[in-house]
Amino acid sequence: MRPDEREVAGLTCSAVMTALSDVVDGGVDAALGARIEAHVAACGHCARFGASFGALLDAMRQRLNPPPPVTAEVLARLRHAVAVER
Repeated sequence: MRPDEREVAGLTCSAVMTALSDVVDGGVDAALGARIEAHVAACGHCARFGASFGALLDAMRQRLNPPPPVTAEVLARLRHAVAVER
């Protein structure tokens, strides 16, 4: 165990960090999820890391998701604007 690592709710910080991707993907059972939540609630280090990890994932999802499709009306206006510029 690292010197700054804690064991809370039967889980070490390392175990929580290892499971974060599974938590995000919904791949942990309810019992483990509850233990992870209890650990994070009582461990400031994991709470801060979890918040940063979550913010990073949200930012990545926003950047990686394709924009909504262009509507026919917007496409027609763009074509008209291009035609006028020519």
